[in-house]
Amino acid sequence: MTYIWNTLFYKPIFNALVFIVSNVTLGNVALAIIILTILVKIILSPLTKKSIKSQILIKKMEPELKQIKKDYSDKNEQAKKTFELYKKYGTNPFSGCLIVLIQMPIIFALYTVFYKSLSLDQGMIYSFIKIPESINTVFLGFIELHNKSIILALLAGITQFIQGYLTSPIKSKIEIVKEKDNSEKDFQEQFSNSMQMNIKYILPIFITIVAYRISAAVSLYWVVNNLYTIVQEWYIRRKVNK
Repeated sequence: MTYIWNTLFYKPIFNALVFIVSNVTLGNVALAIIILTILVKIILSPLTKKSIKSQILIKKMEPELKQIKKDYSDKNEQAKKTFELYKKYGTNPFSGCLIVLIQMPIIFALYTVFYKSLSLDQGMIYSFIKIPESINTVFLGFIELHNKSIILALLAGITQFIQGYLTSPIKSKIEIVKEKDNSEKDFQEQFSNSMQMNIKYILPIFITIVAYRISAAVSLYWVVNNLYTIVQEWYIRRKVNK
C-alpha cells in the first residue's frame, strides 16, 4: 500500500516541487509551494467545478424535495419522484461526495509533500530531476518555513472561514422566520445544519491550531489553497446562478 501511495501520489508531487525549486524559483521554496499548489488546483478544477455545481443544484432543489415529502406519504413514490427531480436538474446526491473522494489522495499527498518539503530525500527524487544546489526557506523576508508562524496560521483560519461562509452562507431573516413557522425539522436537516455549523466555525479554529503547531510551510499551503478556492467558488457560483 505504501509503495502504491508513493508511486502514484507522493513521489510525482514531491518531484514536481523539487523541479520547480531547481528550475523555476531558483531555490525559493515558498514561491515553489505557491506555484505547485495553484498548479494542482488548476488540474483538479474540472472536478471541483462539478462538485460546487452539484452543491448549488441540490440547495436549489430543497424546496421541491420538501414538497415531495409532503405530497407523497408512500416511500416508494417519494423515491421515484425524488429520482425524477435529480434527473431534471442533471445531478445526484452522491456526485459531490464521489468527486471529493477522488481528489482526497492528491490533496493529502500535496499536504504531505509540503510537510516534508524542507528535507530533500534524494532517494525519492527521480534520476532526471536536478537537485537544487541551495534552497531559500524564508518567506517575505522574515517568515522561516521551518518554524511556526502565527501570522500564516491565522491567515489559514481566516481564509478557511471565508471559504466556509461561501459554501454555506448565513440565512436571511425571512428564511429564519419561515423555518420557525414550519414543522420540526427531520433528522437529515438537523444533521446537515450541524455539519454546516462545524464547517463554518469549528473547522477554521481547528486549521489555525494545526497550522501553527506544524510549520509555516504547511500554513502557507493552506492559505494559498483557501484563497484559490474562494476565488474559484465565487466565480463558479456566480456563473451557475446566472
